[in-house]
Amino acid sequence: MIHGVGIDLVEIARIRDWYVKRPAMAEKILTEDELQIFNAISLEKRKIEFIAGRFAVKEAFTKAMGTGLGKDFGFHSINCLPDSNGKPEIRLEGYSIFPSITHTDHYAEAIVIIERET
Repeated sequence: MIHGVGIDLVEIARIRDWYVKRPAMAEKILTEDELQIFNAISLEKRKIEFIAGRFAVKEAFTKAMGTGLGKDFGFHSINCLPDSNGKPEIRLEGYSIFPSITHTDHYAEAIVIIERET
């Protein structure tokens, strides 16, 4: 049964400006596992896309859960990692979660569909 659907759209320029002013922002948004991937990226443009995509997918996830970012879920409690094929994956006991992230030159967008396991 579908528990919820969430979507989020982020302007890449906004994330770039934020990151240029405060590079430590990556540590506020990304989990330790996500930071390992981020730190291995050599191109700055791709680093910004990665942060923007993870920001969007975490926002979309909390919208699908119906909670928003806050006491139930924060940036560090949502770990979005690629599976063996590179597809984004979020795991939470009791749920099947289907995230998708896309980028253009100007935007990062994510959608998350969550099913409650029975």
